[in-house]
Amino acid sequence: MSIHLIRKCVPLLMAGLIAIPFVAEAATEGQQESHKLMPGVVVKKDNALAIKTTDGTTYQVNENASRRHGHEPFKEGDEVTMILDENNTVIDLHHKGEEGKHTFVTGKLVHVGQMEKQIKLKTSDGEKVFPLAKQEIKTKGIDEGTQVTVELNEAGSVIDLHRAK
Repeated sequence: MSIHLIRKCVPLLMAGLIAIPFVAEAATEGQQESHKLMPGVVVKKDNALAIKTTDGTTYQVNENASRRHGHEPFKEGDEVTMILDENNTVIDLHHKGEEGKHTFVTGKLVHVGQMEKQIKLKTSDGEKVFPLAKQEIKTKGIDEGTQVTVELNEAGSVIDLHRAK
């Protein structure tokens, strides 16, 4: 390779490496755009808790999920705000007025544990393992080695996963 070509390629390569953190941050910010906040009230339905929205839609809620997410348990009559993903699946739930403090981590997908509910990412800080809030976190069609962004709830569990942009 000629020295002339190297002098042209090195600045381009450096510019690309400098831009990577900004691209990862932009992808992180965009993840919440696909989420919807929906107010509702906790009701009893078939001897279980559910959330009834203002439009009459009812969403079943796992009573133990609040404990796993680090929240106080919900009770009938509580006003809440749900976070729905792009498939209208409840991925988090908070008492009205409480804002979720979710974090986003971007890295290469190393593996998703099928037996153990966890995901491993290779980040700029090294390999990190995060528990999955539920095994159904959508990883179908995402190959190992793919750059992804995970959303972590207050308890540090993965509640959503997307390809990084």
